[in-house]
Amino acid sequence: MRRHVCMSRLFLLSLAVAATLSPSASSACGYHDDVSMARGLLNWVYPDALHVLGSISTAVAAHRLPPPDPAAGAPDLFGAKYRKTLRSLERLGRGLGATSGGRRGPSVSVVLIEPMLWARFEPGEGGLRTRVHATGPEPDDVVLVSGEAVIDAIARGRLTIGEAHRFGLVRLYGSAAQQVQFLLAYDRVGREPPADTVDEAVQSKPSSQQTIAPIAAPATATAVASSPPQLANSHKGRALACGPGHH
Repeated sequence: MRRHVCMSRLFLLSLAVAATLSPSASSACGYHDDVSMARGLLNWVYPDALHVLGSISTAVAAHRLPPPDPAAGAPDLFGAKYRKTLRSLERLGRGLGATSGGRRGPSVSVVLIEPMLWARFEPGEGGLRTRVHATGPEPDDVVLVSGEAVIDAIARGRLTIGEAHRFGLVRLYGSAAQQVQFLLAYDRVGREPPADTVDEAVQSKPSSQQTIAPIAAPATATAVASSPPQLANSHKGRALACGPGHH
């Protein structure tokens, strides 16, 4: 615990230095700004978080995920990429809320590794509350690190959270008990597409679309059986976030 407190203080000091060096650093995101420093801090606070990028590349090569948009690295001048990601996160929130069935599961903070955009999903009396452009996780949150294409695939019913976790496309951080609770509650989220994605597919179908190979069925039905080694990690601080009000 003492070690975690010390690392949190060092991390906050790093954020202060980053904000001094770049006036917009505390509110920047990858849709408009360079977030290389934020990504490095994320990997320091949540060890091996950047391994998600390698797993995504492997999944693209195996046709489990679509290839990245050639214009993905260009500035999001008109906000189209941000709006697409926003829809994916909102659909993910609906999927998490529907799967929970009214039960109060752990609060979840999701960070998308490419733009360093945070979103938070918090169970409440009226259901699951989705907050996009969060400043970072709360102390007791499960932190889910993933990428835009992965969250989009889950939101569209092409990939489940459990499958993404087993393929390393999602990395979880928090106590072992929190992660077990999360996987037991949300392992099957993404099994079926939400109604609005079905409507989209009917209304506009691309003329040429790469075939995405289905994810292989897991070897075991137990969500926790093949958890990656990051289970032992706990929160050490907040990562430099895509701040609220930027868009």
